[in-house]
Amino acid sequence: MPRTRTIPLLVVIASAGLAAAWLDFVPGGWRLRRMLGADEARSDYERARAQRLAEFASQTPPARAFVFLGSSTIERFDLARWFPLAPTLDRGICNEALGDLGARALASVPADAQALVLYAGSIDFRRCASSEVDALADRIDRLLAQLVSERPSCELVVLGILPERAMTPERVAALARLNAHLADHARARGATFVETARPPLALAHGALSEGFSCDSLHLSDGGYAALAGWIAEALPALRPRDVPTTPR
Repeated sequence: MPRTRTIPLLVVIASAGLAAAWLDFVPGGWRLRRMLGADEARSDYERARAQRLAEFASQTPPARAFVFLGSSTIERFDLARWFPLAPTLDRGICNEALGDLGARALASVPADAQALVLYAGSIDFRRCASSEVDALADRIDRLLAQLVSERPSCELVVLGILPERAMTPERVAALARLNAHLADHARARGATFVETARPPLALAHGALSEGFSCDSLHLSDGGYAALAGWIAEALPALRPRDVPTTPR
């Protein structure tokens, strides 16, 4: 066979094989779709993250701000609504895992920040096995150590990881173990730990309450009202709105 025809023929054969796998005519289609889907999701995340970082860079932070740092639970937190009497700064980025959060943490917390509310590790918990939560807690502790060292005058509040609406008993136990580690690490670093996997946000069996959430992972207005109240107990200077913690 002439060499000039070999490469096009190989391309046709490879393309046919990929198409067959994609359509599940041959094994491997689910893995192929998952790989491509993951790449697309990663690309969307990177674009959204870059946009958020650009927004942060364009803002002038208020002096002595109360900084909220974390993933989507923080990005969705309407700080001006729940804490209208305090200078707040939202530094949440949706779907941001611990590695990316740690890489930008110091840049996101002004040197004169009055306090920092940290919600870290929730994305990683959703993705890791139950046997890996101890290692995840240690990774979060390293971030705590960095923040305490680099922002010594900033009061630190660590939020526990929220549950999901649908959780197996194994995952409920894993989340409880992770939050127990976080509580120990926070206190050892001189920080205040706020348990979030408790009523009214969590049900008796440990899952996220539908009455206080808007989807399987995120809080509703009632959920944020409860969370704002708990945070204000740790940081009284925030002076939150006086709102009922009832589901809406």
